[in-house]
Amino acid sequence: MRRNPLRVVSIFAGASVSSLLMNAPTSPSPPETAPVLTRRATRSGIPPLRQYLAESWRFRAFAVHWSRADVKARNFDTLFGRVWNVLNPLLFGVIYFVFVGIIAGGGLDQLDRFGFIVGNLYVWLFFNATVTNGVGSIQSGAGGVLAQSAIPRVVLPAASAISASSLFVRSLIAYVPIHFLTGRGVHLELLWLPLAFVATAIFGLGIALLLAVANVYLRDVSRLLPHLLRLWLYLSPVIWQFTRLGAQGSDLVERLGRANPMYHAMVVWTVGFGGDLPGSEESIAASMLMFSVWAVGALVAGFLLFTSREDEFAIRN
Repeated sequence: MRRNPLRVVSIFAGASVSSLLMNAPTSPSPPETAPVLTRRATRSGIPPLRQYLAESWRFRAFAVHWSRADVKARNFDTLFGRVWNVLNPLLFGVIYFVFVGIIAGGGLDQLDRFGFIVGNLYVWLFFNATVTNGVGSIQSGAGGVLAQSAIPRVVLPAASAISASSLFVRSLIAYVPIHFLTGRGVHLELLWLPLAFVATAIFGLGIALLLAVANVYLRDVSRLLPHLLRLWLYLSPVIWQFTRLGAQGSDLVERLGRANPMYHAMVVWTVGFGGDLPGSEESIAASMLMFSVWAVGALVAGFLLFTSREDEFAIRN
C-alpha cells in the first residue's frame, strides 16, 4: 500500500515539535515548601511524646474556648437553661433519697442521708459527664474538626473534661446550702476535696480515652456506655455508704468492692463532705493514695492507646 508523503512528513514534523517542546527550557517554578508534619508515628504507632505534648499544649486556648462554648450551648433551648446543670443532680438526689428511704427502709427523716446522697451524686455526675462527653467528642468528630484540621485529637476529650469540671464547680454552689442544712458542717477532711477533684477529673479523662478508642472500632460501646455507667454507679458507694461493705460478712464481696477504683474515690468524697463516719475503718489518706494510683494509671494507659490509634479516627468516623 502506498503511503501519503504529506502524512509522513506531518508525523515527523509533529514528533520533532513535541520533542522540542519537551526539551525547551521552562520558566522556573516557585520552590515547594516542605509540608509541616504534625506528628510522626513510631513503629508502635505512638508519636514522639515530647513533640506531641508540646503540640497539644499549643492548643490549650482552643480547649478552653471550646469548653466555654460547650457549657454555654448546654440546655440553651430550654426554659430554665443553665439552671438544669444544677437541678439535675439535686433531682436525682431526691429520687434516690425517696428510693432508699421507702423501698430500702432507710427512713425519710434522716437529713444527713439526704446530704450524703446529693453530695455523692454531684461527684458521680461529674465523673459521668467527663467520660460520656469525652467519648462523644471523638465519635462526632467535634463537628468536623477531626477531618478538617491537624489538631491533636487528645485536645477534644481534654476540652470535654474541662467543661465537666467547670459545670461541677458551678453546681457545688447549689450543694453548699444543702451541706449545712443537713448538718455536715465544717471539718478538716474538707481539705482533701481539691485533691479528690483533680484525681476524679484525671481518672474520668483516662477512662474516656480508653473507651473512645474502643468506640471507634465498635460503635456499640457508645450505646452500652450509659448502662455500664449506671451499673458502675450502683456498684460504687454513691447512694449507699461504704461502711456497709464490711458489714456483709463476706471477704470475697469486700475484696471485690475494694477492687473498684470508684470505691476509693467515693470514700474520699464521702469522708471529705461529711467527716469521719462512726464505725469506719477506712483511712482517707490511704483511699486518696489508692485512687490517685488508679487515676494516673488510667490516664497513662488511655493516653498511650489513644495516641497510637488516633490516625484512624478521621477515617473511621
